[in-house]
Amino acid sequence: MKLRPMCLLVNTLPPTRMKLLIVVLLASSASAQLISSIKQSYRDITSKWGRCPEFKNDNTCAYLFDEEDCEGWTLPVGEGYTELGGSFNVFSLTSDKPKKNDAEAVVVRDGCVFIGYDHQKGTTFTGLGDSIVVAAIEGNKYVDLTEDDYDFKNKISSMDCVCNGWAFSKKN
Repeated sequence: MKLRPMCLLVNTLPPTRMKLLIVVLLASSASAQLISSIKQSYRDITSKWGRCPEFKNDNTCAYLFDEEDCEGWTLPVGEGYTELGGSFNVFSLTSDKPKKNDAEAVVVRDGCVFIGYDHQKGTTFTGLGDSIVVAAIEGNKYVDLTEDDYDFKNKISSMDCVCNGWAFSKKN
């Protein structure tokens, strides 16, 4: 059997098969790039989640963090309304305890809704101020509050967290 160069084989293909071959080659190239992109996204997510605490069978609705990527202080947030104590000042720089206006990330339990407020209840002139809502509808949800999509870095003074009563709520 005599081997022919690949270019001769391609030239002898009917036009419909030639088009099919080109489509297959382009699709395989695009799918390789897509797979590479998906793998990188997966690695990014798992590296973040490796540092984030897991939800146990307790009443924790969310976790609030001092730094993005679940670093710094960690505050387990139960269901209901919660106020953060203390405030950011010169003396708090050496303290790594939860304090208002210092959170940069949150992880919300699957089936729960977290609402972070800029102010605390009872603030006469401003009310609760600006807010951010994070709904964990399909799995636990991590949010970096420093990202432009959220822009709520160091603004949370109080929060509500609810895991029951939503169409997507799960039983703990």
